[in-house]
Amino acid sequence: MKIQRSSKSSLNSLTEKKRQALYRIMDEYSTVVNVFILMFWENEFSKKDLTKEITHLPDSWLCARMRQNAAREALGMVDGAKKSAQELEKKAVIPRHTGKKMILSAQIVRVEQGRNSFDYWLIMTSVGEGIKLSIPLKSHRQMNFFNDWNRASTVVIHREYVQFSYEKDIEKKHLEGHNIGIDVGINYMLATSDGELIGDKVKEQIDKIKRKQQGSKKQRAAKKTLSYYLHRIVKRFFQQHSDLRLVVVEKLKNLKQGKQKNRGKAFRKTLNNWNYRELLTIIELRCEENRVSFRSVNPYKTS
Repeated sequence: MKIQRSSKSSLNSLTEKKRQALYRIMDEYSTVVNVFILMFWENEFSKKDLTKEITHLPDSWLCARMRQNAAREALGMVDGAKKSAQELEKKAVIPRHTGKKMILSAQIVRVEQGRNSFDYWLIMTSVGEGIKLSIPLKSHRQMNFFNDWNRASTVVIHREYVQFSYEKDIEKKHLEGHNIGIDVGINYMLATSDGELIGDKVKEQIDKIKRKQQGSKKQRAAKKTLSYYLHRIVKRFFQQHSDLRLVVVEKLKNLKQGKQKNRGKAFRKTLNNWNYRELLTIIELRCEENRVSFRSVNPYKTS
């Protein structure tokens, strides 16, 4: 059984010259992808049809490998749009590449261990016009967690960050063990069916977010601190409950869209800054990593 995760690394360390070079590549790449999308939309294509005769059709300064990469991404977007429309029984709408990201293969990018003050360097070659771009990256807490995972050779480059994908083999989920129900809350982050109350600092963290100016750097930093807190408490919970077989949580849909007149202004503000969906996602991911089954149930007539 395999599990997959992803992690981002900021491009804040890019010089302005390198940033403009990257944006130029991304803009040209997007143009070529959109040419291929128009080509593939009206005609049936598969990966085996992406020969040099096809990938060289767009007029572009990108090299052959970048064009092949752009063609594969375009084909994936076209197939995805048509499949999604079919599943939803709707008319398919032609997709459009916006230039906000590139999905590049190992033929174009490679990751090298850090030198100087950086942990990694992302090296882009085979771009075109003799361009070779070295992108400095710094590791962080989440990336360090994946040190013993297999990193995918494909890299997604966005305008503000780089996204890596990781994969790990784990054994099948536990067939025996303890079943537990978990409610998420504000005064206590987790309340279990065994009577445990866990994470009494969550409201304190939310209050710090409330005191910051909306959209400010300090507010974003406070939200990141809350996220770290959620991860830390959930990780500790699973370390202390290694005998779990099943975790059940309530489906909390439209929690912030209830009857506002029955809620005070202070409580509404607290609720608006409480990312309970992130917490449920963290619990589900930790269940997967620890081979524990995860289930969400409708809260109607449950306790």
